[in-house]
Formats: sequence, structure tokens, C-alpha cells
Amino acid sequence: MPASGLTDPRLAGPVAAALVESGAFTASLAMPRDQWYRWKSGILAPCGCNCRRLNAIPVRRRLVDDALEATTRTSFPDADYIIGVALAGIPWAKTLADRLDLPLSYVRADPRAAGAPLVECSPGPRGRALVIEDVVASGGTVAAAIQALHAETSLEVVGVASIANWGFPEMRARLAPWKVRALTSYPQLLASAREAGLLTAADVSQLARFYADPHQHRWDPPDHDSRQPLRGQGAVTWPGGRYVAKGPSRDQRAMPVTL
Repeated sequence: MPASGLTDPRLAGPVAAALVESGAFTASLAMPRDQWYRWKSGILAPCGCNCRRLNAIPVRRRLVDDALEATTRTSFPDADYIIGVALAGIPWAKTLADRLDLPLSYVRADPRAAGAPLVECSPGPRGRALVIEDVVASGGTVAAAIQALHAETSLEVVGVASIANWGFPEMRARLAPWKVRALTSYPQLLASAREAGLLTAADVSQLARFYADPHQHRWDPPDHDSRQPLRGQGAVTWPGGRYVAKGPSRDQRAMPVTL
């Protein structure tokens, strides 16, 4: 299970529901393995979370913006600088900075040119920075962003906030020096996906074991029963089930998922 204190129970459920309902979080153990998601950390899995999809649904986007603002005010009241991790963390960081009337900067994954800085927007000489990311898995991307902030600025990093964080042990080790908070994590997302009819109880059990130890998990053999999805023009319909939703296309499944 994710580390205690990672999420706020008042926010985790509604945010998880927004991710499932928007199609940002997707999972199917019936998905052929050649269509599984490859996470940025190299993990291959039949589940993924692409928070960019929230941007297309204003009501869901505002719910997440509200939750991120509430988490910042509660957990990081002294933060006076907002840092977005490029690319996916930038839109959430920008809205948060606007709402709190705080300066904004962001950290690139790669410099624009040889010798150019990674930290953009010329942050001031001092400040207590809150780093914003969309999804945190291994913590490697966030750790690299913090390293760039320390190397190129005088900002003090007071914490990390994200929409989702899987609570992996390697993340906790990498980000141990800083307070880490998330709006939701995998227990809430799996519960929401189960409630929506996207997953069976057996699916939830196996995915919970995967999230608990992703590098060592061994997937059960695929179950070719009546829950094998029928696919047609991007739709997924469970025979006899109540869940019908637009699924990602094959091309979308082949793309790396921000995790």
C-alpha cells in the first residue's frame, strides 16, 4: 500500500473517479501483451495513467485544480514558488500558481541547446519551491528536476505534489528528503475502476499486487473467458456487462505513458 499520509482521503476518491471517468486511467488484463503500456520507468503493464486527458473535460480538470490547490494550502502553506516538471506538470503548475498568485517556473527534461539551462523563467534568488508533476512512479523524473533546481538556482525545495503517485518504495527512497503528497493513488483508482465495471474483483487483486511490487510481479496467465473484450473502432464492451466506454486506439497504446 502507498505510504501513510501520501493522500488526503477527502480528495483521493473524487480525483480517482475523475481519472477513471475521463479515460485518463485505463486498465485491462484482457489487453494483448503487445499493446501493454510501457511506462517511462521501463515497466510494461496493462494499465496506465495519462492525466493530459483531463484537459479536454473542463469539469474534471477544475475538480483536479481545486484539489491541487487545497492540498497545497494544507500541506505546503509556506511555498512561495511553483515549479512545473515538463511537460505534463506545466499546465497544472500554471493554474496553481495563478490561483495562489505565486511566481512560476518549470524544469525541462533536456536543454534547448548545448550548455543551456534546464530551469526556465529565471526564478528569483530565493524562495521555497513546490514541485508539481502529473504522475509520480519511480520518482526519477522529479529527482532530476530537483537536482537541476539545486544546481541552477537558490530555491529551496519544500515538497512535491502530484495528481497521482503510486507510492513505490524506490520513489520513497529517492524523494525521502522532501515532503511528498498526491491527490490519489492506486487503491482509490482500482476501487473506482471496479465500481465503473472496468475491472473484476480478480483484476483488482492482481493489479494491487502489481502496484505493491511492480518489478518483481509475475502476471497470471490471461483468462480467455467471457470477459474477453469485444473491440470495434476504439470501443470496449464487456459482454453482459454495464461498462461501455471509448478506449484508447492501438496507436495510443503503443505510445509511452507519462508515469
